[in-house]
Amino acid sequence: MVVKGAIDSIGFVLPAFFLLVFSLSLTIPAAASAREAAFYQKKLSPVAVRLLFEMQELNRSGEYQKGLQQFEKFSVKHSKKLPALLNFMAANLNFQLANYPESVKLYRLVLEKAPEFYVVYENLGMALMMTESYRPAAEIFLEAVAFLPEKQQKLKYQAAIASLYGEDFSKARSLLVKLLADNPEPPAVWFKALIQAYWRLDQSRAALEVAGRLVDRYPAAIEHWRLYGQIALSAGEYQLALSAYKVLQTSGRASVKECKLVARIYQQLQLSGAAAAAWESVFVENEPSFQELETLVALYRQSGQVDKALKTLNRLQKLEPGTAIAFRRGKILYHAGRYREAFAIFTKLEKIAEEDGYQYLLAGYCAWNENDFPAAATSWNRAADYPTWRDRSLNLLRTLKPWLEAESSG
Repeated sequence: MVVKGAIDSIGFVLPAFFLLVFSLSLTIPAAASAREAAFYQKKLSPVAVRLLFEMQELNRSGEYQKGLQQFEKFSVKHSKKLPALLNFMAANLNFQLANYPESVKLYRLVLEKAPEFYVVYENLGMALMMTESYRPAAEIFLEAVAFLPEKQQKLKYQAAIASLYGEDFSKARSLLVKLLADNPEPPAVWFKALIQAYWRLDQSRAALEVAGRLVDRYPAAIEHWRLYGQIALSAGEYQLALSAYKVLQTSGRASVKECKLVARIYQQLQLSGAAAAAWESVFVENEPSFQELETLVALYRQSGQVDKALKTLNRLQKLEPGTAIAFRRGKILYHAGRYREAFAIFTKLEKIAEEDGYQYLLAGYCAWNENDFPAAATSWNRAADYPTWRDRSLNLLRTLKPWLEAESSG
């Protein structure tokens, strides 16, 4: 089953959840109980008993193919009278060899002959799962609950997992909600399965509530905090997501990608200073990209940390030499009210990309703010040489004229 990811507004891609545990529990089919084995063994002929013991021994030693070969020799002569216990043993051997369709066929034959052979239901459900017959598997697991009350929690959980794989998410949710409600100490995998059911039903808030219960009950498992952070992000609960990823960072288990995610969450929360500090912590051991440095410059400007913004521009200058960065440096100084420093930069720029001449217009504004009217006039006259800025510069020079006259007469 393909589980789709979700793209969060800050660019976070929620990875597909894993349908865990079930595949691990499928490696070994259940054996018949002592009572069942004794009951069905009574009906075996001496030859069949010998074959059963031989198949059991080959199964224990991992020689599954040899066990099936012995069964097939026997079945040639007894095709119409194969005992249920031998069919069951052959089904288990096929299961071990990943011959799942054949094991399904044999388990069904057993139930036709011995519907009260209850362990077969569980194994049949697992074999159906492995043939991707998920919804029939869920039904078989639930049917087995009535026969195997001592295994009811395991069987209901397996039915829930089969329902998830079969995309019957409502059934999975119902089964898992009941399991969690009935068990005072539910295992973590139940919570995770229910989270997935809610997620696939587009009930992200409910998924987040279950994820919160998961970390409350099993706080030591770092992966639970990671999952909680992912769900919180997808639900738009950035503060909760931030708390989860901070746990990962404190434990030293946060990946570089997750540390960058923390910085983006701060940005989403409009905490520019904290976001900048988070990016800087990432860059201690990881070389930043050009775009990441651009982001850092913007964050320093938003948080009023002009000197740090300028220092970061120095790093950008190394990646992209030229006048563009110098021009940006001048603009940052200008907007920070540091007009003399900005003026010195603008007047040295002979040419800038795309906005050539704009540097002289801004130099004039810097001089104006410093009450240096002759320098302002000189800069705006230079700006007027550029068609793009001519009209604006001439208007500024006309505005400036009284000030120049007053200064010269004084």
